[in-house]
Amino acid sequence: MRADAPNVPPVIDVEAELNYWRQRHADGAMGPGSFGHFVPWIKFACDSLITHPRASNEQREEAFQTQYALQIMPRLTEAQARGFIEQVWDHVYVSSMIHSADRPRLIA
Repeated sequence: MRADAPNVPPVIDVEAELNYWRQRHADGAMGPGSFGHFVPWIKFACDSLITHPRASNEQREEAFQTQYALQIMPRLTEAQARGFIEQVWDHVYVSSMIHSADRPRLIA
């Protein structure tokens, strides 16, 4: 593994992530908008780890920029989406018991 590539958890349960964030939204922890506004970013965060486990942070940033540009009517600003993806990654890493310092970072 390249030195600049983060250590990715061996198992990422996308449904568990969706359920976790759905509950956080129901508890009012994610603001008043629809939970549906967050779903694409939860899936992107998980998918980016699953499909490109050895990607560098720079490659993840490029993938994020491409994904954001493809949004027809984004419901989150770029900064909100970026921050939320990093929260999802934090949760994935905490759930997997991998040190959160090893998780990917988006670079803006």
